[in-house]
Amino acid sequence: MPEQIMHREYHSILDNHPDLICRFDCDYVIRFVNRTFASFFGADEVPGGCTPDSFIGKDLIEVVQKGQRQRLKRRLASLTPEHPQTEIRSMRVSKTGEEIIFKWTLIGLFDEAGEIYEYQSAGRDITTEFNLTKALEQRNQDLEVLQTEMRLVLDAMPNKIWYKDDKNIILKLNEEAAQSMGMDVKSVEGADTYDLFGDSAKSYHDDDLKVINSGKPLLGYVERFTPNDGTMGWVQTDKIPFDHPVTGDKRILVVSTDITELKEQEALLKTINKNLDDFASLTSHDLQAPLRHIGIFAELLQEECGDNVSADGRQYLAEIRDGVEHMKGLIKSFLKFMRASPEGVEIGRVNLTDIISKVCQSREADLKELGGEISVPEDEIIVRGEDVLLEQVVANLIDNAIKYREHTRPIKINVSAEKSHGEWRVYVSDNGVGVDSNFAPHVFDLFGRAKPHSHREGSGVGLALCKRIITLHGGTIALIDKQGMGSEFMFTLKAARSLE
Repeated sequence: MPEQIMHREYHSILDNHPDLICRFDCDYVIRFVNRTFASFFGADEVPGGCTPDSFIGKDLIEVVQKGQRQRLKRRLASLTPEHPQTEIRSMRVSKTGEEIIFKWTLIGLFDEAGEIYEYQSAGRDITTEFNLTKALEQRNQDLEVLQTEMRLVLDAMPNKIWYKDDKNIILKLNEEAAQSMGMDVKSVEGADTYDLFGDSAKSYHDDDLKVINSGKPLLGYVERFTPNDGTMGWVQTDKIPFDHPVTGDKRILVVSTDITELKEQEALLKTINKNLDDFASLTSHDLQAPLRHIGIFAELLQEECGDNVSADGRQYLAEIRDGVEHMKGLIKSFLKFMRASPEGVEIGRVNLTDIISKVCQSREADLKELGGEISVPEDEIIVRGEDVLLEQVVANLIDNAIKYREHTRPIKINVSAEKSHGEWRVYVSDNGVGVDSNFAPHVFDLFGRAKPHSHREGSGVGLALCKRIITLHGGTIALIDKQGMGSEFMFTLKAARSLE
């Protein structure tokens, strides 16, 4: 009686188990299935209903899919007393049309003589686990591809790149950075900078922590840098702090660009500019000395001869004096042009509207006398530049408009501006004689005065100086063709950022 109770309890446990359980003999005749097995394979697979008893005595092979039968037989035949268990996976389509992945555990039951007398199988639905594993494998594969691509991108960069945490651990770096340290990428990634460089790493760590704790990037920091080969150079470094998007840990990205060649060219350019400035000053002095003599002796001749000088003689002396003054003006303009260099430009916020108004007001009396008018922009034009130099540009352009006016009509000068894509475009137009199309390509050349108007006062340096100043500010200047209806010049300047 107790044995019967235990038998019923055992079968009750198996019947309610979520796995598909089946026992069958060596001829594949089913001896037992639980309710889960019967419910799954049911009437759609085996005639006679879907109760466990309806499967008893049936051939298991009839239940197994045709494509899986030989594989099942080979696995069962491989079981031995030493290795009585094996696993096999299969895919079945449920009654609802859903694809289900099963993991079947096959167990061979052996007698004392080592002869197999029965098999037991348990099938477990591992669809969710299988799909998750497959998705994880795909995710890992995608991650490997992404890491490989990131490595290719990092190593292709000409910059030195370090990605570190706030404890000075180098999490990532590129080949260029590793070579500058005299190491390879694998030996550096994950390493503590203190372990690599000892106490000398502290200054770099302290600098990094200042940026990390401030939460603000440090951009364009220029410093000396000595790589592992001992050749001292210059780098421009950007340090960008941020928090890890998942953990919130502090991180810093350090990007250094080798600017050694640029610094050498800059030093060479300074030397060349100084030599040019010295040459221009010396030339100016040497040129002005004979001019002073010519002027002085012309005055002495005028005083000595007095009224005895003929009318033609007085005209000749006047021409000499005018020539001397004109040459002095040329030399002065030449010096001003030569000394307009990057070293003298202190870039800052400049209210160009105020400069335009100031220049126009200083020419107001001349315009009134000539019956002319000038219009200025009402909008506030805030640019990045140097106010004294920009005033020189505006003054030269307006003075040119006055100088090259058409005498048969009143002067009209219009100054306007428009902002586009982070820069201001400033226009200065007039209704004067304009610029001959043949001469237009040379209008910004040094001493490049238009031949048809060479009789008008001027040194031929003004527009060349304008171009040099605007170029030093990173802008452009151009002559716009007005089809013989006067002249129009346009120059660009970078807009200053808002103070808000």
